[in-house]
Amino acid sequence: MTGLADDGIPVPISKLCRWFGVPRRTLYYLPQKAAPKLQPQLVEPIKTMIEENPSFGYRTVAGLLGMNKNTVQRIFQLKG
Repeated sequence: MTGLADDGIPVPISKLCRWFGVPRRTLYYLPQKAAPKLQPQLVEPIKTMIEENPSFGYRTVAGLLGMNKNTVQRIFQLKG
C-alpha cells in the first residue's frame, strides 16, 4: 500500500489530523518527566542503616524504620 506522499500528493498535517479526528498538538507534544525529588529526612536514616548493615533489604529497612516499603524501595532504586 502506498502513501499519499509516495503518489506525489502532499497533504498537510493539519488536514490529516482533521481527517482522523486527532488534535494537532498530539503530534507535537513531548512529555517532560520531572526528575524525582528525594526528601533528605527520608534518605538519611535509610542511608545510615544501610551503612551499618549492608545486607538489609528494603523490606527489612522499612520495617525497622517504620516507613512505607514502597518509599524505601524507590529510594534504594534511585540511590543505587
